[in-house]
Parts: sequence; C-alpha cells; structure tokens
Amino acid sequence: MSKKFGIGIIGCGEISASHYRAYRELADECEIVALSDAVEAAAKRRAQEFGVETVYIDYHDLLADKRVDAVAICTPHYLHAPMTIDAANAGKHVLVEKPMCMNVGEVHEMVHAAKKNGVRLTMSSEQVNPRHRWIREHVLPEIGDISFTFLVDFYYRNIGYYEKARWRGTWDREGGGIFVNQAIYTWDTWQWLMGGVDTAYGYWTNLLHPNIEVEDIGYGLVNFRSGVHGKFFATSICDEPEGTVWMRIAGSKGEIFAVLPWLYTIDFSLNDKTQEEELRDGLENHLAGLQGPGQQNWNDTHDRRVLLQMHDIIQAVKENRDVTISPESCGESMKILNGIHWGGWNHTEAFKKWAYTNFELPPPSRPGALPTVDDARLQNWRGGKLVETLVDLVKDPTPSLAAPFLS
Repeated sequence: MSKKFGIGIIGCGEISASHYRAYRELADECEIVALSDAVEAAAKRRAQEFGVETVYIDYHDLLADKRVDAVAICTPHYLHAPMTIDAANAGKHVLVEKPMCMNVGEVHEMVHAAKKNGVRLTMSSEQVNPRHRWIREHVLPEIGDISFTFLVDFYYRNIGYYEKARWRGTWDREGGGIFVNQAIYTWDTWQWLMGGVDTAYGYWTNLLHPNIEVEDIGYGLVNFRSGVHGKFFATSICDEPEGTVWMRIAGSKGEIFAVLPWLYTIDFSLNDKTQEEELRDGLENHLAGLQGPGQQNWNDTHDRRVLLQMHDIIQAVKENRDVTISPESCGESMKILNGIHWGGWNHTEAFKKWAYTNFELPPPSRPGALPTVDDARLQNWRGGKLVETLVDLVKDPTPSLAAPFLS
C-alpha cells in the first residue's frame, strides 16, 4: 500500500477534533479525505477547521467514496453499531468511539460484519496505553493469586452537560447515563486486566439529575472469566471524596491500584520491595525507550490513544495481521453495562427511596424543588454518608452484593 491511507470521519461533534489532531500527526501515513454529519453546518464548520474539501450529509455517500480506506465513527451511541456494520459491508476499516455500541448483541453483529468483510475493527480504548500494557504483562503475573478487586468512579456532570446535547441522558440514543458514557472507559481497562467478563449484575437509580431518564449512581458485581470476582461503584452526582482509591487488584504477593481518576495512571506495590524496585526500573526504561508515532514522550490524552489505534489499523492492513486491541476485547465491558442495567431495572425506585429516606442529600436551592447536582456542587457536597455506605459495600470482598434497600 503505497498511497496514504484515506480517512473519513463520521460525526463532527466535539470528539472529532481529537481525531483531527491525531491524524495530523500521522500525516506521512494517512489523510482525512472526507467528513460526514447529518447537520450540514457542523460538517462544513469542521471541514473548514480541518482543511477538508469533501463533505457529505449522508454517511452512506462517504462510505461510497473510493478514497476512504477507514472511517472514524464519532456519532451518538445508538448509531455506532449500524454505522460500523455499514462501513464493514462497504469494505472500510473502522475505529469506533466508546462505547462500542448499545448492547452485547450489537457487539457480535459488528464483529461478524468485520470478519465477513475482511476489515479491521477496534474501539477507542485505554488498552493501548503503553504503561498499562507493560504492567499487565510484567507486573500482573507477579502479584500472586488474586483474591478480589474493586473499582470506584466519580464523574461529576452538571445539568447543563445534558442540556447542551439532548441525545445524552436518554435510553434510546445514549443507552444509559454514567455507566455508558463515563464509567465504561474504566470498565474496559479493568476487565482487560482481569481477563474478560463472565457475568455481571447490580443496582442503579437517578438521584440528582431530574432532567434525564437514565442512571446517575449505581454499583455492581462482576464475575470474571479468571474465576475472580470484583465490585464497582460509579456516580456523576458529586466529586470524589478526598483519599479515594479508584481501583485495587489484590494479590497474595502485591497489588495493582490507582489513586487518580479515569485509571489514566495505574501503579503497583509488591511485598518483595527488591523485586518491586526492579520492575519500576524496567517500566521507566520501557517508557523512556518507546519509539514510533504516538509513543515518544507518552502522555495519556484522547488524541494519543486515537493516534496509536489508527496507526495500528494501518499497520495491520499493511502487515496482513489482526489489530492489537481486538473488537472482542472492546466488547467485554458491554457485558457489565447490560448486566447491571437489566439486573437493577426493577429496583430503581426502591434504591431511590432508600437514599432519600436514610441519607442527607444536598438541600435544593429552590423551595419545593428536587435536589440537583448543581446544588451538590454549590455546597461542595461529596456524597456524604450515602457514598461512604455504597463504597463500603463495593470494597467488601465477599462474593455477593448487598442491597439494603431490598431488605
């Protein structure tokens, strides 16, 4: 393949700018040849910004463009699966934004379409992070038998976040709330470290976002294929309490953990401090010696991840190999999403009543109104006893999930 790889971006919202910046750094290998958005003004605005001449209103026209070798799908969630399948059927390779799709069934359909048409498919994923990959390969085997793991996520989102993009906060177009739009990022890393998902279930409700249909708080249990179980908590109603540990994978000889949001930086500790020091030296030498597009001077931004994954697609085509981050692995976090949504569907009102009855929520700013996330921010409310109780439930290593609102 001597010519530059032609990229088409479908969806010209906020995230498309990250793709533009990433592909600009791959200018020797690829170029954006076309854009598509159902809103013509958005497509034309991005075209001027990106220096792209060709704009399509109907993405099918972009897929018919022979200059396009691969597409980046940057649209609302409900469009990810049908657009990916259409792209694969048109012979285009695909990098789809997270979440991969809306449910596990769509994962299978997308993977089938890619394999049937011989195209590469992957999802924007933290699995590409070179620090994470080194720790998974070199540290994870050294922490011994894993007994338990937990993950907690805080992603404050105010009322205005949903108002500025009304496809968000809906079941039919976003497919959920905090779980599908934010927490699924860390679920992806977590399940990958743990070796994939067997089953999952949990509970959720909406406490402080009266302007959306979907969840803003919840927790659950995951049984991983390795035989280990773990628990998770996620919310968008407040910022994290001080001292939050976001993830812990507890082994007999050490642990892997994160004390920063989004799991952008994971760390480790071993009982054998000499071995730990050797591994730290190995990690630093590895990161310092990285070469190639997106690898040098690694920093964990969305642009970098997109760059690495599109570069990997291009190299996979040239070398006639699979992509590094498989679509099957990308789809594992959908099992958690579907499991907790279905598991908690009939208990949302009981969960909400329990929270309102037993805990002090931020007082509403207007008499007679429901409390909101904006009230929480104004009062610097960080979840209080409610969040403390739920996080304690998630850190409990027993292989069952307590639900005090059902007793």
